[in-house]
Amino acid sequence: MDNPFLRRATELLRDDEAFLAIVSPEPVTHFLGRPGREGTLYDRLVLLRGTPGSGKTTLARLFEYTTLVALLRNAGTSSYQGLAGALAECGATDGERPRVLGCRLPMETDYRDFWEFPYSETLRTGLLTTFVQARAVLAWFRQLAATGVEAGSVRIVPRPEAETAVEAIGGAAGSDVLEKARRVEAAVYQVVGALVPPKADALGPDVTGAYRPFDVIDRFRIETRPGGQGQPLAVQPLVILDDAHALHPAQFRSLEHWLARRELRIARWIVTRFDILQPHEALAEIAEDRADRPDYPGLTASRDTEVVLLQSSGPRREQRTAFRRMAKDMAGRYLQKHSLLGPRRLIVLGDLLSEADETISLSATRQLTEQLDAAQRRLKVADSRRRALEEEVEAFRHGGQAPPEDLRLAMVSILLHRYAKNRGQPSIFGEEDDPDPSRPLAANAEVYESARLHLLHRFGRPFFHSIDDLCDAGSENAELFLQLAAVLVDAVATQVIRSKSSQLTASTQNALLRERGQRIIEAWNFPYHQQVRQLVRSIAARCIEETLEPNGWLRPNSFGIPQEEFDRLPETHPDLARVLQFAVAYNGLLVVPRRRQGEAGTQWCLLELGGMAILAHGLSLKRGGFIRGGLRDIERMLVEKAA
Repeated sequence: MDNPFLRRATELLRDDEAFLAIVSPEPVTHFLGRPGREGTLYDRLVLLRGTPGSGKTTLARLFEYTTLVALLRNAGTSSYQGLAGALAECGATDGERPRVLGCRLPMETDYRDFWEFPYSETLRTGLLTTFVQARAVLAWFRQLAATGVEAGSVRIVPRPEAETAVEAIGGAAGSDVLEKARRVEAAVYQVVGALVPPKADALGPDVTGAYRPFDVIDRFRIETRPGGQGQPLAVQPLVILDDAHALHPAQFRSLEHWLARRELRIARWIVTRFDILQPHEALAEIAEDRADRPDYPGLTASRDTEVVLLQSSGPRREQRTAFRRMAKDMAGRYLQKHSLLGPRRLIVLGDLLSEADETISLSATRQLTEQLDAAQRRLKVADSRRRALEEEVEAFRHGGQAPPEDLRLAMVSILLHRYAKNRGQPSIFGEEDDPDPSRPLAANAEVYESARLHLLHRFGRPFFHSIDDLCDAGSENAELFLQLAAVLVDAVATQVIRSKSSQLTASTQNALLRERGQRIIEAWNFPYHQQVRQLVRSIAARCIEETLEPNGWLRPNSFGIPQEEFDRLPETHPDLARVLQFAVAYNGLLVVPRRRQGEAGTQWCLLELGGMAILAHGLSLKRGGFIRGGLRDIERMLVEKAA
């Protein structure tokens, strides 16, 4: 049975209509809406950075010319209207015609080979940029040809100050420009593919000549459109260098500096993971939502580049809400493609995931009652005080409903321990004396959450269930969300085949999600994955210990270190900085900077566990709770034995 959730790689969908049918407009609007409206997507170097599965390649493919043409061709269809509106908002189309001629160059092959040549760094960089330019020109013409536009009906509109350099790229006629690009690409590729690199002075003129189309081209003008209809169309060329982290770091720096020049008129994007950055740059970008990149002579990073961070950063509630919208929309699109569930119109994932609580067994409930009675005797709490706490819990409502008996008992137990910790000094008259607590006690959402977590760990009561839990566990990462959703969709399909209810129970969801989260962690295989796994497990173990405190005062899923220690981390602990870089780059941890807490307003930097660790270890998905510590504690965690 075909499960489209297991076919996440959108680059494998060759048909543009099939690709567009599963793409949600939410990430386009969320990540690219503002820079698109401001025009910064097309007038400077754009750096799109994110974790694996954050949607980098999907966004890049959306801006390819053939994709835009296919989208506009189907814009009248309801399923495409949202995406068409999002791309128009970003300035990629005017609602009827494309405004950019986008092409995507995957950087995973050939390009790094230049760095291995026995040439000077200047020559190696020159070979790389020549190769990129020639392939970009070829890719632009391939995009046009795929939509029925022949090279003979295209002309280059040069920059006014570059008219004298037009002949160096073949001229203004599209067919001549295409032929020149073919010759240059073939000549450079012979150098790349040679078993023994030729000597530098033996390189031909097509390799070392003045070939700089990026410096010359301002627009592509399409004189004759397919069918001979419509007005001539002028489009701005856009080149997207995808997976640029495959380049050598020094090579990447040179390429970034070259593309950031302000005189370029073509739009240019570099799409990469955090791997390519130095630790201090990666951590600064994650923590500050911008890269702490040095300014080159004549180049100001903050003015000449636009950084788009494709992962959780900035306003956290807004990020989570936006991801929920995107994930639900994306799940609906995938369910429509499901061979079994789609035809049955089971296309709303939230409707297939029960939100109803499942209580613990009667024997477990009796055990819980006995434990509560024993705690009252041990803590010497008066019966009148316990009755007052029970009344407080009975008056509490969650979602308009009273908690079931097991949760009420767990909540009373938590309040009982809070009272024992906060009550005034007992008198000599014993347990019948009932001093008031130093702080008011209330049955609220925090006590309710703590009680649910206690019952999860003590009695296996289901905790993770509902569409919102599924979305939040995805750590604002599309790939992780779909991996989690895939196991639930498979379970739904199995139940439908067996003529059972299409809705998964809370216990089924909880078991499948926790098992899947653990398997994903065990399958980590990236640089420093062993250290990252050890650090995640150690932080989780401390969070569990704190969560299971009888008074349930904290439900942490983060470890906090002073912000000033974190800021100095790359200099004081370079090895640890590298581990944290990869922990964040591969969704093991999330850095939350400048969290104020304490009477002195101390700033803390939180290392928040990713969704997979939260699922695997049974912690709260709600953000904010953290354990205080320092870098010395983090170092000790890395040398502890795995749990």
